[in-house]
Amino acid sequence: MAETAATSAAAVRGGADQCALWFRVVRWTAAFGLAVLMLVGYTLMSTWNIDRFTDGHATVALWTRADRALPTIPEAIWLYVIYYVLVMMPMFAVRRVRQMVEVLSAYLLVTVTAWVIFALWPVRMEYPPLACAGVSCQVLLRLWSMDMGVNVMPSLHAAHSALAAVIFMSYRNRAWPLVTAGATAVCVAAVLTRQHYVIDIPAGIALAVVGWAVVRRVVGVAWPMERPL
Repeated sequence: MAETAATSAAAVRGGADQCALWFRVVRWTAAFGLAVLMLVGYTLMSTWNIDRFTDGHATVALWTRADRALPTIPEAIWLYVIYYVLVMMPMFAVRRVRQMVEVLSAYLLVTVTAWVIFALWPVRMEYPPLACAGVSCQVLLRLWSMDMGVNVMPSLHAAHSALAAVIFMSYRNRAWPLVTAGATAVCVAAVLTRQHYVIDIPAGIALAVVGWAVVRRVVGVAWPMERPL
């Protein structure tokens, strides 16, 4: 009897290990696929906007008193690039298939919504004159030359970073204060590097919060909670 129980327990552990391995493989694959999709889609949207703006399509600038009062700080570029770490972190905070679906759906909803706004509302950043030296300045100027001031309203850097923070909070992950601090740094740096107008930031954060609320509501209705893997 004891031997049979031990054999059954070993079989259960083996099945759980295989399930956990399957989940990790799917999670890595999904994270990579999401990153590729967002990169390709954003690049295509940027190319399209640059082409039409170059051809004379009217654009809008969203300068406010706050924008004009704030300095341009090239060194903030190093805070800005924290985004590229934050954007992938939620995929590795999930512990259930349902959570994975929520995270993927939220990122897709937020990203596609922003793309639609980019297409319908031709906001463009007007880069200020910048005369400086040093690595930080050269990196920032290089970024400006690549981005060309398009796809700014709402800020996807703010939206994706805020979404990461909200997800970590929702799942009660212990890393949420660190992720929130990183998201805050990205949002501040986005303005100080003139990658975004001030108003782009709350718009991006609002998009993330609303998008996450919608996804949680829809998935909650369509998919009951399941046991952790």
